[in-house]
Amino acid sequence: PAQTAKVAAEVRRAADAGLPTAIYLLGVLTEHGRGMPADRPAAARLYQLAAEKGLPSAQFRLGSALIEGGLAGQDIAAGEAWMRRAALAGNIEAAYRLGDRHVKSSPPDYADAATWYRRAANAGHQAAARALASLYLSGNGVARDVEEGARWLRTSANAGNQQAQVDFANLVIEGAGEPGDRASIAGWFEATASSGDLIAAFNLGLCFAEGVGVRKDEEQAARWVRRAAEGVADAQYAYARMLQDGRGVAADLKQARCWFERAANAGMVDAQVAFAEMLLNGRGGACLPQAAAQWFKRAAAAGHAGAMFAIGAQYANGQGLSFDPVAAQKWFAAAAERGHGYAQLMLGGYLCNGRAGEHNPVAGRLWLERAFAQGVQEAANELS
Repeated sequence: PAQTAKVAAEVRRAADAGLPTAIYLLGVLTEHGRGMPADRPAAARLYQLAAEKGLPSAQFRLGSALIEGGLAGQDIAAGEAWMRRAALAGNIEAAYRLGDRHVKSSPPDYADAATWYRRAANAGHQAAARALASLYLSGNGVARDVEEGARWLRTSANAGNQQAQVDFANLVIEGAGEPGDRASIAGWFEATASSGDLIAAFNLGLCFAEGVGVRKDEEQAARWVRRAAEGVADAQYAYARMLQDGRGVAADLKQARCWFERAANAGMVDAQVAFAEMLLNGRGGACLPQAAAQWFKRAAAAGHAGAMFAIGAQYANGQGLSFDPVAAQKWFAAAAERGHGYAQLMLGGYLCNGRAGEHNPVAGRLWLERAFAQGVQEAANELS
């Protein structure tokens, strides 16, 4: 504390002499109570004084404070004006933040966002390069250009932005980028995964599983995915699939069921469905159709058509839920409307035969035709 107070006194002397950087630093010390009592309104006044003297970092901090209203009242228009002055004076974080504000405005102004993102990205701002890439890939504010988007993602990824690395990896897997990009992807993920990053470990596992930038190796894939499964729900689900299918590890339905349950509890909808299916069929443990119904309903609440179909089937068969043709038809209809082929088959059969009390062969035939168009061959028997 004594040393901090001494530094604060020296900064104050320099600030009293009118040095903009010292005034700004005194504002930082005053805001956070370093070497003096915290005084946020006084800090705001110091930031403004330094900003008026042309210091970009002070202009940025003052602009942020006015937009957020955290120091001495909120004034969004004034805050954006100071942010703009900072960006034009070379503060790349201010340029990036302005880009973000234009994207999040109502309605969004993607063209202005692209201008500010480009300014920051050209100066080396990783997140701005990724944001600019997203505009090129979506065609918002600029002409859609996948290669230009890939170029900016590559720039951000090479600078170490992990989100950009994931985005770029997905883009390369889809066929964009240059011949050497695949090797780069695996290298990024391995370097980050080796330092303990679980998301990078998961992505490296996927690289080994698909042979992206490395030789395809299911055992290595399983090893990295297993490491990531300690904290990444998607990895828990992927590892459960590996255990279920015996890919890269010995097949183990009991362990697969445990990992599906972990991912399901973490909120992963596909895992909720997979876990429910194992409960329903008694795979990897006891047959628990009532518990399966509850998991199917959780997934259905998130919009999963397969889960809706499964609930309909449970009502139709009286398995884990009381036999209820009306409820079965309702759930088949919900799944059918979301494009589930077998739900369309079941709904068509129910309507054609009046199984739930509603006899409507015209509508039923239309649903059967939709199911057949999706490749559900059983619909042909109903239509004949």
